[in-house]
Amino acid sequence: MNMRHRAVLFLVALLASLLIVPMVNISRVKNIESIKWEKSFFFNMDFASKFAAKLLYPVGISTNPRRVVIGHDGWLFLGDEFESTLSASRHPPAPGDVELAKQIGVAAAAWDTYLASKGVQLFRVMIGPNKGSIYPEHLPHWAQPASPNATDALFAGTGNVLYVDLRAPLLEAKAHQQADLYFKTDTHWNDLGSATAFRAFGQQVAAAAPELRWPSSEVYRLKSTHPVGGKDLANFLRLSEHLSDTRVAIHAEDLPLKTTQLDFDTHKVLHTGGHLPTVPPRKPVLVQSSNALNHKKVLWLRDSFGDSMSLLMEATFSDVLQLHWHEAIKPDGRLAQLVESWRPDYVFFTVVERDARNGWFTVPPPAAGLHEGAAKNAQAR
Repeated sequence: MNMRHRAVLFLVALLASLLIVPMVNISRVKNIESIKWEKSFFFNMDFASKFAAKLLYPVGISTNPRRVVIGHDGWLFLGDEFESTLSASRHPPAPGDVELAKQIGVAAAAWDTYLASKGVQLFRVMIGPNKGSIYPEHLPHWAQPASPNATDALFAGTGNVLYVDLRAPLLEAKAHQQADLYFKTDTHWNDLGSATAFRAFGQQVAAAAPELRWPSSEVYRLKSTHPVGGKDLANFLRLSEHLSDTRVAIHAEDLPLKTTQLDFDTHKVLHTGGHLPTVPPRKPVLVQSSNALNHKKVLWLRDSFGDSMSLLMEATFSDVLQLHWHEAIKPDGRLAQLVESWRPDYVFFTVVERDARNGWFTVPPPAAGLHEGAAKNAQAR
């Protein structure tokens, strides 16, 4: 076959592929009104990615390995694209990890002093464990967490008071619960897992604040399980319709919570009625619960690991001001300003393990407030 014939065959194949892709996308719509008359619709290759993922998933090969690692028994895990999740857990702590942990510990102690000077009774950071830290047996052999790793260095550098390690209570609960504590196809813990973590966190807080009331043991009990479709990790593989998961319900759902949700800055009412689950807000949102167990104000700086925990937090404290921790501690973040203006009784963080070593946690509080707090402590002594 000469060069001319090869060129013609290549052009024919190219033209055929250019025609096939739009035809496949058109065939997949429900009706002609659903067709989007634009290039991104006609030449969308999602169907090919989905086909490849379905073909490779049974043999444990991820089509998006930077985001998703396929484990055993239907479990999916987050890959290294997000804060080097796997690499950070697989290796012993490097000297840089140890130094970073010390810097975070120094900053946390400084914030504790600063917050106390502003009338905050308690400051705590709860770390939501990565799924692989609680279910390592479902990870591939090569992805097993090391012991110790960077997270252990973090807790060594911050001590065992201000930073709350929830791995042990979750591992203990895992051995006794009838249902999983994390979703198989999602990065997050489920309602049972977050409730287990909240209960363990409450027990540690109670040691420093014994006057607080906490939900009864009945609230934390398993109520039911329901099959659901694949969640965020399955979606990364475009297999959310192909894979399944389990929704776990606990008796906290039966709490007759009465809440009002407000935009903190504008005072606009966003919701009234029962508990309304929310994503971590990028602007401060105040949730007031008229029938909470404690008439206390909590500034809660959280990420998505607080989503399923929010019902219990709002049932426990009458005023919960919520903001994503990114927005609180980033340069020019709002943590100090909210403490100054709102005067919370408690400041709690909920941060997933993979993000807990973010460099922003090394930033100390405003110097004036820090010096003021140090002076008061010196006078007290």
